[in-house]
Amino acid sequence: MMEMNENDSLPAFPGREERSLVASATRFLGHSGFYWGPLDVDEAHARLAPLPVGTFLIRDSMQTDVFFTLSYRSVDGPTSVRILLKGCGFVLDGSKHVFPCLFELLRFYMTLPKKSLKRPYRGPAPQGLQDLCRRAVVKTYGKENLEQLPVSTVLKDFLQSYPFSI
Repeated sequence: MMEMNENDSLPAFPGREERSLVASATRFLGHSGFYWGPLDVDEAHARLAPLPVGTFLIRDSMQTDVFFTLSYRSVDGPTSVRILLKGCGFVLDGSKHVFPCLFELLRFYMTLPKKSLKRPYRGPAPQGLQDLCRRAVVKTYGKENLEQLPVSTVLKDFLQSYPFSI
């Protein structure tokens, strides 16, 4: 079991880089719409069961030494896989591919030829126009070019709060 730091919601880490990595992922996930927080496996699978193959969500892991779990609808039904912190990167349990960013991990599995992951599940409510526009801008201009856009600081901050097109 990981030790909790006083005044912190994140467990203690072997290094500052790992803590920063998880804190950053948590912040971005909060803006993603497909992060469901403390959703248990049965409820996650019940939500995914009627959805198309490849639909996925991220939720908190029920294991104290793992932060996140990827739940997705596979051909055989809903499946869950732990997302492990390995050094300064994220890896799916059982995989050898390590990514410096959780969203790079998701993009990798979304672009594989067998496309295990196709689309995030953000729930039944329609998505907000601001979120849809933010993803469209990021997709069009790329995460790396957001700082150069000729827009206000407030809009740049909004774009950078979730600089992913997923």
